[in-house]
Amino acid sequence: MTFPTTAPAGSIAFVAYGPGDPGLISVAGVREVTSAEVLVVDELAMIEQLASVDIEPQGEVVLVEDDEVAQLIGLAGTGRFVVRLSADDFLSDRRHGAIVERVLAESNFRAHLVPGVGTWSAVMTYAGIVPTGVTAAFDACCSVPEEWPNARIIIIRTSDEKLQDVIAAGKERFGASAEVFQITCLATTAQRARLSTWSTVDVTPCNGYRYLLVGPDIGEAVRARVDWFESKPLFDWSVLVPRTKDEPKELLDHLARFGATSEVVATMSIEPPRTENAMEKAVRGIVDGRYLWLVFTSPHSVAAIIERLAEYGLDSRAMAGIHLAAVGRGTVEALAKVGIRPDLVPLEGSTAHDLALEFPAHDDLIDPLNRVLIPTADVSVADLVEGLTNLGWEIEEVTAYRTVRAAPPPAEVRERIKTGMFDAVVFTSSSAVRNMIGIAGKPHAASVIAAIGPATAEACRMHGLRVDVTSDSPSYEALVDGLARFADHRRQERIAQGLPDTKPSQRRRRRRKDAPAKES
Repeated sequence: MTFPTTAPAGSIAFVAYGPGDPGLISVAGVREVTSAEVLVVDELAMIEQLASVDIEPQGEVVLVEDDEVAQLIGLAGTGRFVVRLSADDFLSDRRHGAIVERVLAESNFRAHLVPGVGTWSAVMTYAGIVPTGVTAAFDACCSVPEEWPNARIIIIRTSDEKLQDVIAAGKERFGASAEVFQITCLATTAQRARLSTWSTVDVTPCNGYRYLLVGPDIGEAVRARVDWFESKPLFDWSVLVPRTKDEPKELLDHLARFGATSEVVATMSIEPPRTENAMEKAVRGIVDGRYLWLVFTSPHSVAAIIERLAEYGLDSRAMAGIHLAAVGRGTVEALAKVGIRPDLVPLEGSTAHDLALEFPAHDDLIDPLNRVLIPTADVSVADLVEGLTNLGWEIEEVTAYRTVRAAPPPAEVRERIKTGMFDAVVFTSSSAVRNMIGIAGKPHAASVIAAIGPATAEACRMHGLRVDVTSDSPSYEALVDGLARFADHRRQERIAQGLPDTKPSQRRRRRRKDAPAKES
């Protein structure tokens, strides 16, 4: 039997990524999100959250509408693959479960569900609580049930609107003095966990779900908890990362692993070269087979060559037959995005100098050519050029892009820098120090200053900054590890002195003295 295929059949997938952290999305969820022709989200900030874990949707992104069911059915009715993304699981969350049921009941579209991390198990994990017996859970966001389960530990999810009703029911069931373990902002670096009683539950609005853990064993369980999450050295620290020409993703990953929230401020921007002749000649040389090696020293050099090839109607296949070398993880990843794996990457180190030490010497008997093309910024890579020249290669260095100082960040960010609202500022180069101070001003003395090496630390001091952390080696991992050790030491010192364990940005502000009255 032959089925008609003239009308495209749409489909809908419901994808969740677990509470709080977009990094909890599953491999199946990533596949659906990146394949979606239309992605429906609760807020556009979710796209930034996905980008923070290297997930880039390729289709159209739209905000969810009030009549969500009609919106999803209408979009799928155009024959497109629609993905509804949420931070909450679609069936364990009562509101979303109703949406799924209605879509299935009111349409004939194919539907697929990708679950997020189970909410109730995530609560126990991020709270660091080991169950001591039977554990039960219920959702009190819409209504508070009259009968509560009998269990050693009960998990209650509720909202700001229903919190008072839950407290009243809890007092009646357990007594006002019974212990309650409250968690807000679950699985984020703003998570707060507090043991109190039903009479002293914190009712400050949290603009999201809150979880209450109660029962006869909860006090003992909390005192024996495995506090792996909130005890991270940089937990809830706000860290400013002045970015130069390279993307600092590896640095941001290390900061997140220690519990920090990062904000990147661009201090340099990328612009085309002043004249195009040299790049046009270089690209023609690539196509004509003029070079045996093509050396990429940054992700921007990759982008510059690929964009120029595209202008001629070509793609990465135009580099077939040319040996490719790359410096740095970001450069390797940029090549991977266009389907290229470099032939040579330094085994040790990630600088142009490291590549020169491992580059093969030119052999007249084996190598048919001796020319190497190095597309770079408007700053010469002298060590690399000298090293390859000494190995017998003829180097052609071409300016593929220019680096210029970026525009100042928004006024709000500049104010936070100057008033010490960032707990730490992490500098990864001397140019980052100069450029950031030039566009945004000096960080406040309360902010912890971390520098990636002695040269960067010296640049900080030259601009009047106190350097608290200098990494042992010029790597992002060493830099963040040093900052984490500084935070641990600072915390221990404050505890030994009987001071509260606060972040640098939570310093005690001095009150401004009243200005003297003017004489009339």
